[in-house]
Amino acid sequence: MVDPYKMVYINVLASLALLFGILFYRFVYPKRKINLFFLLILISFLPVMSIFRKGVYESGDFNIHIYRIMSFYDSLREGHLMPSWAAELNATYGNPLFIFNYSLSYYMISFFHFIGFSFIASMKIFLGLTFLSSGIFMYLWIKTLTDNHLAAFSSSVFYLFNPYHLIDFHFRATPGESSIFALAPLVLFFITAYSRKRRFHFLILTSLFTILLFLGHPLLSVVILGIIILFTILVSLDNNDIISLFLSISSLLIGIAASMYSWISFLLYAPYTFHNPSSEVSFNPFSQLFYSPWRLGFLFQGHQGELALIIGYTQLFVVFASVFILLKYKILVKIKKYYLFWISIFFLFLFLMSPLSKIIWQFFPIFWMLIPFGRLLLPTAICTSVIAGYFIIVFSNSRRKRKFIYILLVITIASTILNWGHRRVIPKIGDDVLQRNVWKSTMVEGQTAYFLNNKWADPNNFWFSELPKQRLEIIQGKAIVKELKRTSVKHLYVINADTPITIRENTLYFPGWSLKSNGNNIDIYPGKRGVINAGLPQGLQYIELTYDDLLMYKLSKIMSVGIFFSLLLTLIINRVLWTFCFFTRKP
Repeated sequence: MVDPYKMVYINVLASLALLFGILFYRFVYPKRKINLFFLLILISFLPVMSIFRKGVYESGDFNIHIYRIMSFYDSLREGHLMPSWAAELNATYGNPLFIFNYSLSYYMISFFHFIGFSFIASMKIFLGLTFLSSGIFMYLWIKTLTDNHLAAFSSSVFYLFNPYHLIDFHFRATPGESSIFALAPLVLFFITAYSRKRRFHFLILTSLFTILLFLGHPLLSVVILGIIILFTILVSLDNNDIISLFLSISSLLIGIAASMYSWISFLLYAPYTFHNPSSEVSFNPFSQLFYSPWRLGFLFQGHQGELALIIGYTQLFVVFASVFILLKYKILVKIKKYYLFWISIFFLFLFLMSPLSKIIWQFFPIFWMLIPFGRLLLPTAICTSVIAGYFIIVFSNSRRKRKFIYILLVITIASTILNWGHRRVIPKIGDDVLQRNVWKSTMVEGQTAYFLNNKWADPNNFWFSELPKQRLEIIQGKAIVKELKRTSVKHLYVINADTPITIRENTLYFPGWSLKSNGNNIDIYPGKRGVINAGLPQGLQYIELTYDDLLMYKLSKIMSVGIFFSLLLTLIINRVLWTFCFFTRKP
């Protein structure tokens, strides 16, 4: 049986088995209520099963991230706990990937590999865990926000089976966005929990997980943070509690400050990086947000790996049904505030994804990468999921309507069944094959991540496609070169120069690299295609080419680590004191 059909066949059988299990439970225990949280966990496993097929994905970013993580892991093994330079990439010329790229998922996947899993299995474990936890965290948040189990369950189902969530999970396989899917509802949960219970540890947890949010995906985190701040203002004003607003916003700001090293690099290194090759923001056709062109609209990936970046059919239904309800019927004021808030945020993002918003995007070129890749569909998924929860609250006021809700949830799940796994895996490719190809992996990225190259790069030959014949070349003069040692951030040579020489050390020029000859500083400069060049005097020389972060960037790392562990220590002390007081208080 062809792999995609086999996968769908197994998904159908698993779904039917779960459905029959639920019906059997209702038949045996007709008076018992089904635990919706437990049911959610069972349903969450349906799209996860397929990722454990042996091999790598045929398309998407799965392999690209494993190549990067292999380089990241090598840096960790060298003792660089916060890596900056990806030495094996770009045909071993390297690039500053880890200065700009998200790191949370790379740390976690590296940990899984450290304890014995392959890189491929580690990546799949991470994707599976973030998918499962995203539904759990959404449930916890909506349950705390609405105090309604069915609303929390429905929001989680809409979140898990949102088309863009499944695209990110299976087709695109991006660990960064998967992290945001999990962490965004968790931060919102802590904000909501503090507004309800006024417990100090929720503020600390808000700061800690805001840090992780930015380490998960700095660019998307800015957008998510905007939603969180607006939501925090709404909750605090609804409770008429300005002090709570101040403390909640302060906890978010502490998290932003503590994650500084993940986003300040875009400002510090901007003068040295390749400029955005696009002169204006690029939009996908607006109509593509509403319908997929494959398999009657139910398949979200084409035969050539194209993606249908859609909002979702039942998601659109609950949005427009909610608008109708708000216009037609009276709703409790407390519910209406939140209902209107999330519907307004949804339509704001819908506008931002349309070409009509072009005039706004022109002022924010650093965020242009959000548009063509459909990344704004992630916050849109949060909005539609919350709207679904409120729709359930205001609509399910009769038994007949509740039956309609159950049917809607079944449709939400079943309509995505063709997308519960990557269409094809290649079992013959393992870690060993990928490891041999790390050096050439950067070529396939093109100029998408343009900021990873320096401004002296050749636009027509953006990345290097061949390994250098020599690590260090003499391009002028005469000398004998012997390489002594090479790590990701330190290259040592002995050079015996018969004449003054000009060298080309085949490493990409970037701020932080420095050269010493016999302990004396030597100026380096970008040569052809932005590679390190330098002039050296005549004679026997001990050469050290080393990389060290710019002072401001290094300080931002130190500050981030310091604040993170201070918050962690404060949380531990707070919990210890609370536990002590709990057990020693008089009955």
